[in-house]
Amino acid sequence: MKQSSYLLLFIIFYSTLASSFVFYEDTKIWNQESITFYFLDGTSQQKNEVIKFAKSWERYSGIKFKYSSKEPAIFNFNKYYEITFKGNANESTQGAINGIIHFGKLSDNIIFRKTTILHEFGHMLGLGHEHQRADRPRSLNDRTLVKSCIDNQLQSQLWCQENLFNKNTNEVFVKSKYDSESIMHYEMNNITGKKNKANDYTFWENIHSLSYTDKYFISMLYNQNISDKTLERMHKQDLWQQQKFEEQANKAREKAILNLSTSTCEVLKYQNQSKDGKYCDAGFMIIGKDGLSFPDPEFKTCYVSYKNVKNKMDHHQLCQLNSRQLSAKRKLWRNEFSQYGNCKRLETNMKNNQEYSCGEGYSFVTFNNDLIGEKTLCYGSEESVYLAMKDSKICNLDKFKFISHQRQVKEDQKKQMKNDYCQVVKKKYSRVNCPVDYDYTIINIDIKNRPINNKCFASKYQAINAMQQIPFCQS
Repeated sequence: MKQSSYLLLFIIFYSTLASSFVFYEDTKIWNQESITFYFLDGTSQQKNEVIKFAKSWERYSGIKFKYSSKEPAIFNFNKYYEITFKGNANESTQGAINGIIHFGKLSDNIIFRKTTILHEFGHMLGLGHEHQRADRPRSLNDRTLVKSCIDNQLQSQLWCQENLFNKNTNEVFVKSKYDSESIMHYEMNNITGKKNKANDYTFWENIHSLSYTDKYFISMLYNQNISDKTLERMHKQDLWQQQKFEEQANKAREKAILNLSTSTCEVLKYQNQSKDGKYCDAGFMIIGKDGLSFPDPEFKTCYVSYKNVKNKMDHHQLCQLNSRQLSAKRKLWRNEFSQYGNCKRLETNMKNNQEYSCGEGYSFVTFNNDLIGEKTLCYGSEESVYLAMKDSKICNLDKFKFISHQRQVKEDQKKQMKNDYCQVVKKKYSRVNCPVDYDYTIINIDIKNRPINNKCFASKYQAINAMQQIPFCQS
């Protein structure tokens, strides 16, 4: 470790380079070979994770990190930091002062816990926010980010202003190019909520470890003995270890979430479908033990957080039912979704008057069992077909307009039963041996009303469809 006088010369030398790095002129730079951290509280797991993840900064800065649970001595001539896991925020004082790091809002996702620990230790070493540099991209000079921060991060306007939008206009004395991959940079896609669809927002999505620039300039400031070649080798090793760490962490998180269940609830893995066709492209959905989704709006969310899935299962009344109570609920929902306005649900494999049906799923028809529109659309669940009925103009017509609509449908059907060559008639011919209840036939209008193909149909709709397939009738 360089003594303070050499460190000052080093700082002055690098201040002549172009661009900027986030060490500011009023930041107190560490000039001691070790830093002691005092845990004011916390579980063994929390303390061990801090010690484990902070090693990245320790490696590249060359400063030894020491940890203790004892209060600092009254006469302590070295600077130190305290660490607490209490509070409702993750924040740290900046630079070499007798400061404190708050880890009061750590994620239940170990990947994000690591990111938070690295970020706050970066502040401890003197780093400011990369996205608040004076030379940041113009796209970050957008005041709508503050509103997005308030809405998606559930933070105060003052917090979002101070930690996101305001620029740091102090002079910098270590220079580098702007680094969007820095551990000190907030992930803006998560601030705006445009990229993460799972409603579990965190500041970082792709930034989970120190960038090469973070490592290069922290070593340039504190640990100049590391050669560029050594730094590159260490960085490549870090990337491999980080990839392995994230793969293992994601597998463990996924397994833990999928193992969550109650008497009536279980977790549906992303890209898997429930029996009624519901699924999440990313994240996990809570469904019933019977394999069906819940119509309750609260269960439409795709979660990525173990904590959020567990909290919903532990507290929502639907997950506290027994199998008999769930079955009764399903019957009630089935009845609720059976009709809307002028329409009713068409059950699986049931035919409407036009002889259309859904081999899988459901459709909807008028109360007279007539097709709505030109073809039958099939939906995966009773809830989805109910929502389709709510969106249908026909289902929403008032009484008199619906009567007028039905009258128009009948007029259109009459026109479809006859053209210049053929006609659908309900008539028996001695030469046509029609089964009982198959009374409709197609005749050739020009040849004394002669049947076209001696075929019989149970309904005029079947006959109309058949007539549309006969080349002679369409010539």
